[in-house]
Amino acid sequence: MATQSGSEKSETKKGKSSVPAVEKALDVLELLAESPDGLTMNEIVDALGRTMGEIYRVVVYLNDREYLSQDANTGRYALTLRMFELSHRHDPTERLIQASLPILERVAAQTNQSCHLGVLNRANVLVINSVHSPLPAGYSVRTGALFPVEQTSSGHVILAFSSEETQDRYIARMPQDTHAATRAQFERIRQTGFEDTSSKMIQGVRNLCVPVFDARGIVAAITSGFIGQMGASISAEDTLDVLRRSSLELSQSLGFRPTESPFSQALTP
Repeated sequence: MATQSGSEKSETKKGKSSVPAVEKALDVLELLAESPDGLTMNEIVDALGRTMGEIYRVVVYLNDREYLSQDANTGRYALTLRMFELSHRHDPTERLIQASLPILERVAAQTNQSCHLGVLNRANVLVINSVHSPLPAGYSVRTGALFPVEQTSSGHVILAFSSEETQDRYIARMPQDTHAATRAQFERIRQTGFEDTSSKMIQGVRNLCVPVFDARGIVAAITSGFIGQMGASISAEDTLDVLRRSSLELSQSLGFRPTESPFSQALTP
């Protein structure tokens, strides 16, 4: 088992604040998350490279708090559903909405453009948050609007960073003669980290769209329907730069770690 020992973990955290008891508890939880059959107390101690004195009370306490359960026959400890229950007390969509609103408001204030956050909803994109341009006149998309994936940059960007299986299901519903071009479009988005294209629904609108990730992968996309206005002080390219930095901020608030993700380059302006 290629588990990082306690001493190795401590070495990587030099110069950082740490709470030893919490660190040990997290080490135990992370270890057992990778051990579906459970581990005995001795196996936990050996895997973490710690002493029995360091680990025993931590494991017993986690068991008492029902984060772990011990098999009466084998003595093995395993994770309970306690952490799963806690994680589902807060609706992930509501968390995404709350985390995105101040960021979208800042994007609109900095760019004088409207912007919105979209998620996949089967064969459609659902707009779950939107902010209007602060200018007296402009273009915007209302919260709650539903659009076919193929008409939206949000859909293209989310699919571009989705699994091959998800992409295949989408492409299979399209005319055969569009398959190669669609795959090339997805690859281009993955390479650049954004889509910059004319809107397929509104003439004169330029869609600037960037992905949003959490710890597991793609979850949404931020789009600004850019329109040129007389005397505007910020260009489409500058707006895209603001979007990319804002998307990285939102993604990190959702648990995205650039140094540990294959998509880190996608959010680098």
